Amino acid sequence: METEATLIGLGERIRRIRTEIAKQSQEEFALLMCMTQSNLSLIETQKILPSCLLLYRLQQTYAINLNWVLTGIGAMML
Repeated sequence: METEATLIGLGERIRRIRTEIAKQSQEEFALLMCMTQSNLSLIETQKILPSCLLLYRLQQTYAINLNWVLTGIGAMML
């Protein structure tokens, strides 16, 4: 089970993927991930959790290590 401490950085890690890897605005990234900019903002500010579909798209599009996204452990990229 996820601990609160593990989830604290989840939104920030997704923001890092968007800004450091994708180098896109929230609007551009949200469009690519098939979601609204407002939902992406809520995820990045940790008001809501990302969907399984978003996590899958991150892994498929950018070869992101989902263990890193969820826990902060390991390398960002596969």
